[in-house]
Amino acid sequence: MNSVALVGRLVLSLAVVLGLMWIIARRLKKGPGRVRNGQLMDVLARQQLSRTASVAVVRVMDKALIVGVTDGQVNVLGETELDAVEQRLAEQSAARAQRTRPAPRPVAAPAVAASPLAPVPAAARAPRPAPTAAPRPTAQQMRAMRLQHRPDPPAERKSPLAGSALSLGTWRQAVDSIKDLTVRTR
Repeated sequence: MNSVALVGRLVLSLAVVLGLMWIIARRLKKGPGRVRNGQLMDVLARQQLSRTASVAVVRVMDKALIVGVTDGQVNVLGETELDAVEQRLAEQSAARAQRTRPAPRPVAAPAVAASPLAPVPAAARAPRPAPTAAPRPTAQQMRAMRLQHRPDPPAERKSPLAGSALSLGTWRQAVDSIKDLTVRTR
């Protein structure tokens, strides 16, 4: 009976603590100083400068502040006119919407549908090449063809994992080398 009372007090204490946390969270959400869109501050634009540093334009009430942001600190770099920033952002979003809108397609005249059973003129038919039985390539020729047709990855798309054991290209190269070693010749 003593353990049941202990569990009951534990559950009751936990319910009281969670209830207080919920009430405090609701009070903080309704705090004073709300301006536009229910927010006191708003990040209007942000430009990343490096992995850990960026510059942002922040609206604080009716001011636009330019701030520098790093991992360790935030510095106010300057202040600008809020109206000019909002106008520029509106122009950019309009230009972005214009670019994403598809271009109108020209209306083509309806084509006369040909009957699928109508004969195709001989001039319109493409000549078919005659089938030839080519000799089967040797192992050395196959290896040379594989090496010739292997596309080189462009320099701008080179993976940071290139050359490591995690790179897919490294594993392909290993498999190709093993294939070259195990090809049987007659």
